[in-house]
Amino acid sequence: MLEDVDNRPKADQTATRALAIVLMRKVMPLLDTLGEDIAAGHLQMAIDTVLGSATKMPAQGSC
Repeated sequence: MLEDVDNRPKADQTATRALAIVLMRKVMPLLDTLGEDIAAGHLQMAIDTVLGSATKMPAQGSC
């Protein structure tokens, strides 16, 4: 399933990205309840990265 993400139509990629964001946002309160501040910070950075990637294309050769 995951290996086919790049081969999907743009609309499907957008829907998959949106689902990933929704799921990550659902996990945030759980991490907060557990006191997992570092994990919550990493997850927030992942959410921000995915939201940013929806509007930007990475520069060639970037990590």
